[in-house]
Amino acid sequence: MSKLALSALGWLIPGLYLTFSTALGLSNVFMLLILIGFVATANKGYLEKARWPMPAVWLLALYVMVLLGMLYTPAPWEWSSINWGKYTKFVYAIVLILLLHGRSGWQRRSLMAFEIGMLFILASTWLNIWFILPWSTSKVLGWGNSHHVLSDHIVQNVMMGFFVAYALSKLSSSASRVWNASYAVIALMALVSVTHLSTGRTGLIVVAGALAAFLFALIGARRALLAVPILLIGLGALLMTSDVMLGRFQQATTELQKIDNDNFSSIGHRAYNYKTTPRLIAEKPLFGHGTGAYHTEICRVLEDPNDCATFRWHSHNQFLFFGADHGLVGIALYISLLLSAARVAWRAKSNPHRLMLFSLLGALVSDSMINSPLFSARESHFFLYLLGLLVVMCQGTPNSTVAAKPPPLS
Repeated sequence: MSKLALSALGWLIPGLYLTFSTALGLSNVFMLLILIGFVATANKGYLEKARWPMPAVWLLALYVMVLLGMLYTPAPWEWSSINWGKYTKFVYAIVLILLLHGRSGWQRRSLMAFEIGMLFILASTWLNIWFILPWSTSKVLGWGNSHHVLSDHIVQNVMMGFFVAYALSKLSSSASRVWNASYAVIALMALVSVTHLSTGRTGLIVVAGALAAFLFALIGARRALLAVPILLIGLGALLMTSDVMLGRFQQATTELQKIDNDNFSSIGHRAYNYKTTPRLIAEKPLFGHGTGAYHTEICRVLEDPNDCATFRWHSHNQFLFFGADHGLVGIALYISLLLSAARVAWRAKSNPHRLMLFSLLGALVSDSMINSPLFSARESHFFLYLLGLLVVMCQGTPNSTVAAKPPPLS
């Protein structure tokens, strides 16, 4: 039974990485089957210290914090259960880390599956310019319109922003010209899909964060300090050729001018969140108000309680969101997760996976400043599952090419 389950997991896990970006419902089915397979193959080998990189430990600590927060939260079950359910993906990421550890074939297959899914989204986005595709959300033809495939263009741009750095990570001096040219074109097409084929501004911040981290990992901090401003200038020049994005930036300028008077615009909403959420943190700074408490307690500190329905979903900042519910301890745990993953990447030998992990962390930190990506359904799948995969791939090559052995079957 264990051998059969293990054989099935070798394909179920890549299936998850193929579908979490393209078919969220199907990916949930894959995750359920993976959890069943994990239980079927469970053995003491999964408890060995070598199978638990520090990011997995901090993910577990965050989840324990969420469980403890359920004990003292003033939020009713209908709200606290939402956060509990969403943050249960921390456990799913740990399961993936344990299953993928030492199994290089599964790792390569999973990363390739992710790439295929993203290439499908990228190709569909470009084809949307000329064809109305039945699986795409955007149903408008022509250059200068938003051509997103997923139901939420923001989530697509977050993933595509990282995919730019992913494609650049595949470039190699030892690879063929065709290989390098192909991935260079993919990187450019992914970048243009964010800057010219979407109306979202979040993707620009994420792609900037991902590329900045990519440069840091590639050329070092000192050179990156010089290269990042050049990168930003280049992105700005590219944006000047996009009528869609110029219009969005003009809107952003208007929103900034009215930031003190309009709390309901995209920027005004976030600015108001950043002003009100710290009030909650100040009330209970150490452990916060409890799991899901933000949804109800924020209504007490709003200037107009009638705006509760607008501002209660999340704080548009993952650090503040953890702070409101779990205090400075929650924020510290999240920062520890990020730093531990960066340490894994830093200690890994020079390879594409090291660049990918740094780029993913750059994207996650950037997104966490303006959204709540670990609370968002699609974004949490993307960041947590890919984080688990890349941590394992980097951990398997710390100054060595010797791969760890998989845990034994019971």
